[in-house]
Amino acid sequence: MSKTTFVRDITGNQHEVNDLFVVTKKGTYTAKNNTKYMMVGLKDATGSIDGRIWERVDELEGLFEKGDIVSVRSKARLYQDRLQLHITDIRKLDADLAVCDIAHFYPCGDKERGLLQEEYAAIVKEIKNPHLKELLNTFTGDRQLLDRYFSYPASTSVHHVYVGGLLEHSLSVAKLGMAAASLIGGDRDIIVTGCILHDIGKVHELDILRGFKFTDRGRLLGHITLGVMILEDLIRRTDGFPQDLTDILTHIVVSHHGLEEWGSPKKPMFPEAIIVHHLDNLDSKVMGVREHMKDNMADERWSDYHRLYEAKYYKITSE
Repeated sequence: MSKTTFVRDITGNQHEVNDLFVVTKKGTYTAKNNTKYMMVGLKDATGSIDGRIWERVDELEGLFEKGDIVSVRSKARLYQDRLQLHITDIRKLDADLAVCDIAHFYPCGDKERGLLQEEYAAIVKEIKNPHLKELLNTFTGDRQLLDRYFSYPASTSVHHVYVGGLLEHSLSVAKLGMAAASLIGGDRDIIVTGCILHDIGKVHELDILRGFKFTDRGRLLGHITLGVMILEDLIRRTDGFPQDLTDILTHIVVSHHGLEEWGSPKKPMFPEAIIVHHLDNLDSKVMGVREHMKDNMADERWSDYHRLYEAKYYKITSE
């Protein structure tokens, strides 16, 4: 089923809407007359809309969850001057989407992905260490792995939550790493390679073909463990890769969260690993706050409370 109706296209009372959407929220409630109804939030790449289910609630309730891509049969209705969907049928998509179709359901970043891919190629080309260059060439030559790296989000809810977010985040950290190496020193090639590969495990931790979700392997192992496994496989396919560089890159992947309570089994133990950790933390937190502020402003100046970062954020406006 290909998507043809987008949220931006939904207009007018009684407009039939039969298409695919992502579930952003789901709740079952009891009306004043003791009948059950369900409230559902739906979105695609163009916007969000609320839906209500008034009939067959018990039957439909177990057919989908928050985060699923669902097939919806409904009509648009005006309620208190706002459009919402009166849903008569809803169920989880039972087939994988093509990676190229994911952009119908989730936004892309502000930076065009083709340009980001060109930027990735240019950064890899600048690597001078022959072993690291060959390792990144092995990575680039793995088309299936690279397609995921170019298409996946960096997370499901915290930062860079959009198609191509993992690539944009990794390149941002790599560019910050280049600047750090020139200002405070360190092996530039190790820093850049570590930045490019630090989150590589997310291509197996996450699944985007039925919605931005965690895979079973992702929940059981986490992206750090999966990243080490992917790195080991790439190194096995790279002729003559030295053991000391293997240990150095593995340590960067293992330690990039910085602290045990943040998910790293080891703290960063050499300057290059410290740089990757702090730049990863900087980019992810700043982008996480910016993305939170896009859709969660309490007023013109202050955001709603961010539960993960435990703060409200102030919007600076230029006069």
